[in-house]
Amino acid sequence: MYQALYRSFRPETFEELIGQEHIVKILKNQIKSGTVGHAYLFCGTRGTGKTTTARLLAKALNCTSEGEKPCGECEACRAIATGNFLDVVEMDAASNNGVDDVRILREEVNFPPAVGRNKVFIIDEAHMLTTAACNALLKTLEEPPANTVFILATTDPNKLPATILSRCIRLDFRRVSEEMLANRFEQICREIGVEADADALSLIASNADGSVRDGLSLLDRCTAGQKHLTREDVLFLLGMAGVETHLALTDAVLKKDAGEALSVLAQVLAEGKEASQFGRDWLEHLRNLLIIRFAKKPENMLNLSLENVERLKEQSKACDTELLRSCLMELSRALSEAKWAPKPRILLELAIIKMCSRQ
Repeated sequence: MYQALYRSFRPETFEELIGQEHIVKILKNQIKSGTVGHAYLFCGTRGTGKTTTARLLAKALNCTSEGEKPCGECEACRAIATGNFLDVVEMDAASNNGVDDVRILREEVNFPPAVGRNKVFIIDEAHMLTTAACNALLKTLEEPPANTVFILATTDPNKLPATILSRCIRLDFRRVSEEMLANRFEQICREIGVEADADALSLIASNADGSVRDGLSLLDRCTAGQKHLTREDVLFLLGMAGVETHLALTDAVLKKDAGEALSVLAQVLAEGKEASQFGRDWLEHLRNLLIIRFAKKPENMLNLSLENVERLKEQSKACDTELLRSCLMELSRALSEAKWAPKPRILLELAIIKMCSRQ
């Protein structure tokens, strides 16, 4: 059976992990000096390598190689990669978030490692744990048995209680730059026998928005049955209405060119994009432009890659606050009415015409 690219090309060693050099350096230093902590909290947006890094750390703690750890080749490393290692326990807190699930985990903690040197517990989506489950985990997390390591991974650390946060070494995962993503996609394309144009891979990297997994999923869709991938192929196959489309539509509104703006909208909808969803995406884009005008470090507030933030900064220079406010209000009204309208597209077109007809 075919295996998705993000699974086929999951990093097996720290050297293969991209975009998280600061975290790799910390973990490698701790492994070499024997100062690995008993509890970690891996934070970051989706697809940046939190669970993968947790598995790499589990490998390193049980690797039997005499050289760099993890080697990715020894029996322990291979078993952890396939999920068949008894001393590495993964729990998805999104579906196992109750106090009973944590109690079962606490019972397993009491048993020493069966086949490896260390026992590692990986709790994914840790912010989904209930309050009772967090309380049940506290004492074990603070003073686990010897040779036991807990790794909590979350996309929303603010939902975790302070008592959990204070017991863990927190490591924040960054979004991966477009350049790193495009280079990695180029390597993968060579390995799977697909010739890909540089601008096609850059477009995929741009829409991945810093997430390796999202980018590989997009690449998977675009390379299926393809021998040569072009930018036009990517636009067609993904039915895209990403940052580039929002920038083009907003530019047309700024120039009061209703014809061009309606043309951009028509092209997007002709590619199969749902009108209300596209309107909500564009509303988010306008909101981001407004945030950029006031925030000193907007990249800390926006769910965007650094490259996309720079693109929005350029466009925001041509906007004033009152214009963005009126556009946001006009589009919000249209989307509110579109919930009950038989033809949401008409309301979206009317909103665009009003924006372009401003005094």
